[in-house]
Amino acid sequence: MFFSVRKNRDKKEFEYEKIRTLSKKKEKFAFFRAFYIFFYYLLSVSFLGVFFYVLFFSPFLAVEQIEISGIQELNLENVSKVSESVYEGKYLGFIPKKNLLIFPSGKIKKALLDSFKKIKSISIEKKFPNFVEIKIQERKSLVIWCEGERCFIVDENGDAFEEVKLDSREVLENNLIKIVSGNVKNIAEGEKILEVEKVDFLNNFKDVLQKNSPIKFSDEVYMQSHMAEEVILKTSQGWNVHISILIPLEKSANALKLFLDKEITSEDLGRLEYVDLRIENKIFYKFRDEEKKEGEEEKTKQNEQAGEEEIKNKETV
Repeated sequence: MFFSVRKNRDKKEFEYEKIRTLSKKKEKFAFFRAFYIFFYYLLSVSFLGVFFYVLFFSPFLAVEQIEISGIQELNLENVSKVSESVYEGKYLGFIPKKNLLIFPSGKIKKALLDSFKKIKSISIEKKFPNFVEIKIQERKSLVIWCEGERCFIVDENGDAFEEVKLDSREVLENNLIKIVSGNVKNIAEGEKILEVEKVDFLNNFKDVLQKNSPIKFSDEVYMQSHMAEEVILKTSQGWNVHISILIPLEKSANALKLFLDKEITSEDLGRLEYVDLRIENKIFYKFRDEEKKEGEEEKTKQNEQAGEEEIKNKETV
C-alpha cells in the first residue's frame, strides 16, 4: 500500500513537471512568436518608409528639368507661369508635386488649355529619372471672322477659337486677313464656321492673285455668310474683284491677268467699280459712274452692257 501511494505521488509529480515544462515551452514560443511578429512589422514599416521616402522625398525621382517646346507665337514666360502654378507646391502639404511618378500632367494640360485658346493640343512626356517635356501645338491663326462688332480668330480647321479686338497684339502682329460677313448670328468660341477648303482659299488668295499682277489687295474680304461660295476682294485702287471659291485660285488669277493685260487701259483702271470672275472662262466688269446724275441712268446701263458684251465670251488662257 505504501508503495502504491508513493507511486501515485511520483506519477502526479511527473505529470505536473511535464505540464510545467510544456507551459514554459509555450511561453517561450509565444515570446519568440511575438518578437518575430514585432520584428516583421517593424521591418515592413521600415521598408515601406524607406520605399516611400525614396519615391517621393529623395532627389532620385525629383523633377529637376521641365522643358516647354512648340511655342511659336505664344509668350513662353506666360505659359511657364501657368504651368508652374500647377506643379509647384505639395500634395497634402508635405508630398512634393515635382516628382516624376505623381507629376500633375492632367492638371497642367487643363490649366494651359483654359488659359490659352491658341493652344490646339498638349502632350507631356516624362523621361526617367527627372526630366519632363511639355509639348505644345499651337493653332495657326489664319483669318479673322467679323460679324457686326464681334470678331473671332479662325484656325486652320475653320474653328472660331477666340474672340478678339481688332487692335489686339495677336491681330496686329500676324497681319491676318479680315473677313466681314453680311450675316450676323451668335457665334460661340470653338464653333466651326468655315470649311477647311475655304480657310485655305482665303489665306492664299493674296499671294496667288498678286503673283503675276501689279494689283495689290487689302486684307479685308467680304462674304455674305459662312455658307457663301463667293467672296468680294478689295484692291488698293478701290475697285473690287468678285471670285468664286469653287474655281481654283490659279484660274481666277490667270483670268484677272488676261483682263488687265488685254482688255483695259491704265487710264480706265481707275474708273473700275468691279471685275467679276465668278463664272469660269468668262470675265465681266463695270466702270464707276463718276457723275451720278438721274438723267444719265439709261446711258450708264448701256455702257455697262457694252463693256460686259465686249469680253464675256472670251476664254481665259
